[in-house]
Amino acid sequence: MAQSGYTPISLYYSTTASTAPTSGNLVSGELAINITDGKLYYKDNAGVVQVIASKSSVLTLPVSIANGGTGATTVSGAQTNLQVDPAGTAVAMAIALG
Repeated sequence: MAQSGYTPISLYYSTTASTAPTSGNLVSGELAINITDGKLYYKDNAGVVQVIASKSSVLTLPVSIANGGTGATTVSGAQTNLQVDPAGTAVAMAIALG
């Protein structure tokens, strides 16, 4: 319950695992949360819903790197691992946070 004189903020939310809001669910800049997955979303100015936070310790993202590439490196204190297919195209990047 909110303290007297304060207005509580309620986000658009879902309790269904692996469910993200659609662009039709949100207005630009609006936040949404999946309370089962622990993911926080927003709708950007191009109308695309983006993930801005996750309770996962590892986040896997699709990536594309010109001229191929492989290996692991440290960026801003996070350990990143790049997965490359046989053609030398980067197909995923795992980032171990915090």
